[in-house]
Amino acid sequence: MGSGIWAMPVKVLTGVFDPPPESLSIPWGCYLALLAGAAIASVVVAVLTMKKRLQQPVMDELRAL
Repeated sequence: MGSGIWAMPVKVLTGVFDPPPESLSIPWGCYLALLAGAAIASVVVAVLTMKKRLQQPVMDELRAL
């Protein structure tokens, strides 16, 4: 589905560009960088959250329930 959506502008704009594009370009570097950044951010958030939760006394947590 996505490749069909990408292919349509290439077909429409073939006459505009000289020479026309031979294939679609996929920005893999940007995609992988964003994916790695999201993974690192989620790990940091998880570690900081667990660190905060582990510093609280267990008895206070049980009383809060």
